[in-house]
Amino acid sequence: MFQRHGVPRERIDVLRQVPFFDGLSNKHLARIDQHLDEVNVEPGRVLTEQGEGAYEAFIIADGVAEIRKDGKVLRDTDIGELIGEIGILKHSLRSATVVAKTPMRLLVLNANEMSALLREDKKVAERVQENLDRHLEGR
Repeated sequence: MFQRHGVPRERIDVLRQVPFFDGLSNKHLARIDQHLDEVNVEPGRVLTEQGEGAYEAFIIADGVAEIRKDGKVLRDTDIGELIGEIGILKHSLRSATVVAKTPMRLLVLNANEMSALLREDKKVAERVQENLDRHLEGR
């Protein structure tokens, strides 16, 4: 049930599903987990608002949210999806609105914690940058 250092295996399993963290070891995922807060939200809660400032990213541990751009529904989210990372990594405004459709459990990484994580762990920083570049090229 628990990984070494007390990190629940279930949280490591969720982090393993995040494409931005693809290829990182359990040790690196446990280090990422140290920077996360866990929150539960109710349906209807707005997680991000298009055009607003970006101060945190969300990893979906459970539940479904709807992604909207310019008022149009684009798609629903998946477990393990990272939402809002581009805004905090690129210091830009939110590119979409994301609203909880069901009760959700989220792992939250605020911008300051993301910066600290990337400063303290070069391997994580390199992997995140590689995956960000690949993600942006695919847009």
